[in-house]
Amino acid sequence: MKQTLNEIERRVLGVLLEKSMTQPDYYPMTLSGVVTGCNQKSNRDPVVGYHEQVVAEALESLREEGAVTKIMPGAGSRVQKYRHEAYQAYEWTQRERAVMAELLLRGPQTLGELRGRCSRMMPFEDLQAVSIVLELFADREPPLVKPLPREAGRSAIRYTHLLYEESELAESAEVAPMEQSAVAEPPRAAPTGESSGQVEALREQIDAVQGEVADLYQELAELRKHIEALEQRWTS
Repeated sequence: MKQTLNEIERRVLGVLLEKSMTQPDYYPMTLSGVVTGCNQKSNRDPVVGYHEQVVAEALESLREEGAVTKIMPGAGSRVQKYRHEAYQAYEWTQRERAVMAELLLRGPQTLGELRGRCSRMMPFEDLQAVSIVLELFADREPPLVKPLPREAGRSAIRYTHLLYEESELAESAEVAPMEQSAVAEPPRAAPTGESSGQVEALREQIDAVQGEVADLYQELAELRKHIEALEQRWTS
């Protein structure tokens, strides 16, 4: 299994992980839905504007590596869909998938940030529960997560995934000791309150609906072409 992913592959995998837990009614996802998820302005850092072709290429690359499955259209549909295979490919539990989705979609984060933001996918009872997941990632061979050196003026340590390509990893700073990082951040309330979480949930629903509308337009266009072909056959 490939242990490094490029920027687009990471965003695509993060979207599939996220939507499988936050929007199960719209999962598995169509290509247009994945594009919308990659380019949405909420819960993303950085915000991007990927074209459909590059997202399709990333999905195919992940499929070849066993991280994604392509689902062929069923009866009455002409649209392919995609689902992640993170459990089979990486053996990530649901809690690990939630944490990794956040790291892939938003980059390095503190324990508190991860706990608050993961709550829309998988609730964590306290910071220690998040720390345990990070330690499990760090203990893998090769490691999948590392703590970053504490930034000037900040008491909390941030964590990053290690699925970056080698050229990107070379830019990261020296690893901080995992034992110190686990207790570096004192327990505190999640940075996003209930109202903020509700706003994020609404944004997720809007993004999902937009993706679904795009899918319906695509299916309608395919259906129109099919009807036109039938009409031409009848009139010829």
